Formats: sequence, C-alpha cells, structure tokens
Amino acid sequence: MTSDLSLENPDLVKDGDRVLLYLDPRRTWLVQASIESPQFHTHAGIVELSKIVGHRFGESVLTSLGERITILRPVTLDYIMKSERRTQIVYPKDFSYIAARSGIRNGSKVIECGTGSGALTTYFASLVATEGLVHTFEAREDFYSIAKKNVSKSGLSQFVKFENTNLLDPSVVLRSNSYDLAVLDTGDPWLLLKIAHNALRGSGFVFCICPTTNQLETVVETMKDGLFCDVESVEIMLRQIEARAGKTRPSMRMIGHTCYIASGRKVQQENLDIENVKSS
Repeated sequence: MTSDLSLENPDLVKDGDRVLLYLDPRRTWLVQASIESPQFHTHAGIVELSKIVGHRFGESVLTSLGERITILRPVTLDYIMKSERRTQIVYPKDFSYIAARSGIRNGSKVIECGTGSGALTTYFASLVATEGLVHTFEAREDFYSIAKKNVSKSGLSQFVKFENTNLLDPSVVLRSNSYDLAVLDTGDPWLLLKIAHNALRGSGFVFCICPTTNQLETVVETMKDGLFCDVESVEIMLRQIEARAGKTRPSMRMIGHTCYIASGRKVQQENLDIENVKSS
C-alpha cells in the first residue's frame, strides 16, 4: 500500500530511492531505501531503511536510541561529497565558479581530461542534461571504474561518455569546433591546450586545474600564446560562519587552498597546426 502511494506522489520515498539521512551538519549518510534493505547502523542508533519507504522527504524518523534523523532528497552536491574517491576532488567552491564563468547549461557539450573520481563530471552532467553531453577522459583504469560507479549513483550516466584513455593518445579523435567547455585536470595541462583549442567552438572556454603555482605559471604563459584571450587566474576560498545568538564568529575550520584555476576563451585562428600536437 505504501509503495503504491509513493509511486503516485513524488514527495514520498519510493522503494529503491537514494536518500540522505541528516543528523547534524557533520553527520549525514547517503543510503538506499528499500523494503528489503537491512538495518543501517550509526553511532546515533539503528535506522530501519525498509520503514523509510512511504515517508515524505523532509520528515524525521527515530533511531533505536531515540535520536531524530531527517530524511532528505539528495541533490547533486550530496552525491559528489559522498562519492567514493581516491583522488583529491575539485570542491563545490571551484566547480560552481567554473560553471558560472563558462555559462554551461542544458545542451552544452563539455570535454574533460582527468575524470578522477568523477566529482566534476557529475556536476557538469547535472547542468548539461537533458540535451547536452560530458565527454570525459581518464587514463587510469582504477579511477575510470570508480568514476563510472559514482556517476551512476547520481542517475546521470546517460549524459556522460567515458573514455579510458589519455587525450594525448593518437587514437583519440575529437570533432573540431564542437565543444563549449574544456576542463583540463592533469599534471601538465599546457600539453593539451592546442587539442582543446581545436575541439572548442569559437569563444569557448578552457579551464585548467593547477594545484601548484609552477603549473599555473606555465599554463597561463602557454595560453597567452595567441590561442586564448580573456585569460584569468583565480583561487577561491570558502569560510563558513558559525551563526549563534550573541556568539557569531568564523568557523575554526575552513576549506582553504584546493587549486588554482586558469581560464581563457578560444580565439579563432586559421591554419592552426594540430596535426603534430599529440606527437610533440
């Protein structure tokens, strides 16, 4: 009866839905509600996942220890922050800037080199859906497999084309002037700039993720060599505020340096030599 109702009402948790269990800002869990699910154990007590089915999103349930946990509908950020990872991810403060600066939206086509754990891939897929595509390349097979699983959990796999190879591989052929955004998250992004330039539409954006200043300097100097204009370098800081009556102050913890971001827009050039880029 409950499952039938949940199928008719989008505000109700359905059998198989992923939900975010919220205890407090630092203690949340991404789980799958199912009438056949086992118990979910937390330090705050046991949650009966089968009994979540049929509840409304936003309602609370009690654990076996009497702790109140709220059932939330996961958003893209929840899937990203709860994803399996073996690499440092690009944080929301960074990829939200990339999205705003580049203007990607439904229907945009994105090329990404360095899928990693798929955090940025997931976010871009949520923006370009339902008419666009994220074409992502990852040379390491272990990262490639993890990224595919993480994107699948978010339900966005249909908007992503995965390639288990390096963008410099001679077998990779990209259609010229067909992408709106290129994101290069590799140790040597300057080696890929001409390839990205060829793949981008006129005025399309390239973004390079650089963990160190040495990488940033090299990539920016390369970008200024006539391929891109409007070249910009930024570092984004995010500090939370602990807001309490009469005691508001900055949090003792913050996400400081994660990366430097270099960006530019494609300048059209006639007879740009792309043929020998991958062999150079």
